[in-house]
Amino acid sequence: MSNWSNRFASLSLLALVALVALVALVALLAGCQSAPPKAVPAAAPAPETAPPPETAPPPVVAPAPASAPGSATAAAATAAAPAEPPPIPPRASQQYTQALQLMKSGRNADAELEFKALVAGYPQLTGPQLNLGLLYLRDSRLPEAEFAFKAVLQNSPTNAVAGNELGIVERKLGKFAEAEAAYQGTIAADPKYAPAHLNLGVLYDLYLAQPQKALDEFERYLEIAGENKQVAGWVVELRKRAGAATPAKKEST
Repeated sequence: MSNWSNRFASLSLLALVALVALVALVALLAGCQSAPPKAVPAAAPAPETAPPPETAPPPVVAPAPASAPGSATAAAATAAAPAEPPPIPPRASQQYTQALQLMKSGRNADAELEFKALVAGYPQLTGPQLNLGLLYLRDSRLPEAEFAFKAVLQNSPTNAVAGNELGIVERKLGKFAEAEAAYQGTIAADPKYAPAHLNLGVLYDLYLAQPQKALDEFERYLEIAGENKQVAGWVVELRKRAGAATPAKKEST
């Protein structure tokens, strides 16, 4: 049987690499379709989320732009080309890059001020708000992190990073039903976002005592992220506890 007390420590170390990459991909205009300005990614908190380094993490797509209610239906019903996103204000791009550099260097208080100024000056942008949430999570300011991630999701409901991080915060706050809902919402928006499946599996296994559901999520994670010895070991253990049969190996043709 695996040493369950070491699970979170290993996940936290493994998550750091992937989440640093995520911050780089969280565009300044996460609420727009244009590419983000090039910036050095900030070091982000290491939640129990990301694929271990034995396999490359799945590609992360910048969050889809927020849309007004009914706009998706209207767009599907017409052949009109989507409107061009507004240009990136040079001042906002420069300020965002500076905030990321401050975040990377560990100057959290200064980075927080910069991100807050961006949120106030450019409320249509979800990237600064998301990074505020990551800062708060890093500093264990969980209620503030919860508020920040929810604010991102209000403007961009399909933002998989925000949904996954919100699930982590809710779990840390002991709100297991809310954490489950956050992960499930993320998966509904992006079924191939592997970290949400991994975190949901951990929640089911260690907090909700639902080994069959945990097994389903870990197996789905492996389907998306590829081979991973650690998670594969958890799957073997969960199959024993859940009484699930081991799938037969496919014969090579």
